[in-house]
Amino acid sequence: MPDATEYETILYEKDAPIATLTLNRPDKLNALSIDLQMEVRRALADAGEDQDIRVIVLKAAGRAFSAGFDISGQEGGQNAVEQRRNFLGGDGFAASAWWDVFWNNPKPIIAQIQGYCIAGGMATATFCDLRICSEDAKFGAPEIRTGGPYIPAVWPWVIGMTKARELLYTGNLIDAQEAKRLDLVNEVVPIAELDDAVRAQADTIAKLPAVTVEYNKRLINMAYELMGVRQVIDRSMELEAVALASPDSSPEIAEFQRLRQREGLNAALAWNAKRFEDEDAWFRNR
Repeated sequence: MPDATEYETILYEKDAPIATLTLNRPDKLNALSIDLQMEVRRALADAGEDQDIRVIVLKAAGRAFSAGFDISGQEGGQNAVEQRRNFLGGDGFAASAWWDVFWNNPKPIIAQIQGYCIAGGMATATFCDLRICSEDAKFGAPEIRTGGPYIPAVWPWVIGMTKARELLYTGNLIDAQEAKRLDLVNEVVPIAELDDAVRAQADTIAKLPAVTVEYNKRLINMAYELMGVRQVIDRSMELEAVALASPDSSPEIAEFQRLRQREGLNAALAWNAKRFEDEDAWFRNR
């Protein structure tokens, strides 16, 4: 029988040799709140230590994998400086620690993706070892359009410098087939086949000697660490704090923060989306 544990923002089930974590805020498009991040970290630590578990699947309830980090409770303006630095480096909540719980987990983690996988959601999927998505999946870093650099800045390693520059200079989204062409995902399947495709991959990995899989994960991680991936991620923490907390450096950021403080986050997001209507329509129709 599966071993289910109660959580507030995720579902966690162990059915050896596979553990499944489900982001469970579908009404918020699985935005990554602090509470959700802490619960994911706790579940991943448990699965990583369980000798009966060979593979971890990270999936999401509803129509989207994740719309990114939950910024609904964050302040704008000058107060954002200390708030962002606390988030990025504070006890238990550092974004670098969010990276580490995936990167350093001894078990391979498969991201099962449908719908929007953007901003911090895309970062989270990128932390995973493998990614399998449905045909309706959309990927990107639209948060840069409101002044936030992409975290973590690992796309040059994943999809190459040229495409990384394009996506991180425009905030454009890409579809599932483009993600597969770029090797951002391992497989694209119809939505009805997504569960089976992920299970088949997990079952195959689970048949290998656990020590072999763990060794190979460490070996691959080491190769990227020697290329400087950790230094880039650590540096991106401070850069994001500065960018999001310095509205005076950009009239666009200043206007976004002004609208957010006076009319609310949804109004600010709507204003920003309208600025890119022509470009987004062109990319959708080409």
